[in-house]
Amino acid sequence: MPLDANLILPVPLAIAIMVGCVTLTAVLVRALDRGQRRDSQRDLDDLTRMFSAAIGERVATDDVRRAVDRTSSGTFWSALERFSLRLRYVPWLRLSRVLDGNRHARAERRALRDESPWRRVLAARRLGLLRSDSSRRALRRALVRGPELVALHAVLALGRARDRGALRWLLRHPESLAHRSPATLVGALRAFGPGALPDLATALERGLDSQRLERAIIEVLGLGGEHAARAALENRLTSGDLDLRVSAVRALGRIQAIESASALLAALEDDAWQVRAQAARALGEIGAAIAIPALAARLTDTSWWVRRHSAYALRRLGHEGQIALQRVVETSPDAYAREMADEALAGSWAPSVVGRLTQPRLRRRRA
Repeated sequence: MPLDANLILPVPLAIAIMVGCVTLTAVLVRALDRGQRRDSQRDLDDLTRMFSAAIGERVATDDVRRAVDRTSSGTFWSALERFSLRLRYVPWLRLSRVLDGNRHARAERRALRDESPWRRVLAARRLGLLRSDSSRRALRRALVRGPELVALHAVLALGRARDRGALRWLLRHPESLAHRSPATLVGALRAFGPGALPDLATALERGLDSQRLERAIIEVLGLGGEHAARAALENRLTSGDLDLRVSAVRALGRIQAIESASALLAALEDDAWQVRAQAARALGEIGAAIAIPALAARLTDTSWWVRRHSAYALRRLGHEGQIALQRVVETSPDAYAREMADEALAGSWAPSVVGRLTQPRLRRRRA
């Protein structure tokens, strides 16, 4: 049957109605989405405040646990990540005790056996937000099973829990993180906290099968200021591996090993400029005044970095070091040495020092 022409809408009007419907739908969807986001944010804020109250013992443990059981998994882990990563160790343990055994953690422990490695990585990251004996056992199994990416996040989670047994396993099985970058290995070891430094020093003294892991251990010992590792670090100064020598020299400076001044002076003669540069820097850091003549001589080194670290090490060695720099500025036939010494002096003199060093024989001049 033919349509009545009066019932057919003009094309512009039909298009306008269609556009209006689409626009209205989009507006309604956005409004609904904004409402859901507001509700999620409110739940997140409420749960975060409850965590804070739980640490301060301003709310009953049972009330917290009931609120957590009513919360969705996404909201729980988002709130916990936002809150717990800012906590110091003791308050974090207190919060972990309050939240121990919650259903969300149980679900993540099951997820550590998921077929997808990415899901297992997420589970390991989440379980690292709380300390739990059940989670530690599950994470240890994940560490052993791998693959490497899962093992890394299991190590980070176990490190935050200060699981020294997991650290010792890692030191015996460096192949579990064989393809991680040096910076990643350092971060994984540092996750175990200052209490792990004696274990790392002992492992370095005994020696490891992996030079990559040894290098990471050396960096962590230096950053942690573990003076007990001094002898083991000195032994690495004669290693055939360049990276180990560089890391060991740097670590000796960081731990302020003044007893290692002679070893560092020997490293100042190393064939590799990288070692010489770090040795110069370390001698300045430990305040080895005995090194002033050797550092002044290194201002003529072929490497710019060696010259720079030597000059700034002399700057750190106080009045005598600055006199040595001034002598180079005034008497050295090497233009590069004069330039570097002058740069170090220009950036080092405090007003109180300038007054002592502006006598005619020490007045600075440019070559």
